[in-house]
Amino acid sequence: MLGHEQNPPGPQRLTLPPTVVASHLRSCAEDLATSLTAPGTAATVPELLQVVEQLVDGQRALAVALEGMALRVEGGGDGALAAAPAVDVEVVAEVLRAAATAVGCSADALGESGPSFECVSESVAPDTRL
Repeated sequence: MLGHEQNPPGPQRLTLPPTVVASHLRSCAEDLATSLTAPGTAATVPELLQVVEQLVDGQRALAVALEGMALRVEGGGDGALAAAPAVDVEVVAEVLRAAATAVGCSADALGESGPSFECVSESVAPDTRL
């Protein structure tokens, strides 16, 4: 045990606090944005296809995470949110759920580009860098 595990071992095991995971996610997203927008950096078309596939899977996972947050807020944490105005709790849960839907739709839209991206990838030399 690492001392910070919150659940017993299994498929739903949480090994790090959500704040740590979210911070790491943000940092990785910033690095990805920099690597894909900075002048002088390049990736091959097949590498970019892999990036798209990873982003689709990542967005789907984020949609699940946002939905999970909405459920936790709605559940109130065993009365922990009892002092908060009910309307505000409902608004937060609704916004989280809407964000989950939006991220899921974004994943679906990006995923639909896969066949076109594969076609582009097959049309160029494997070491073509963009």
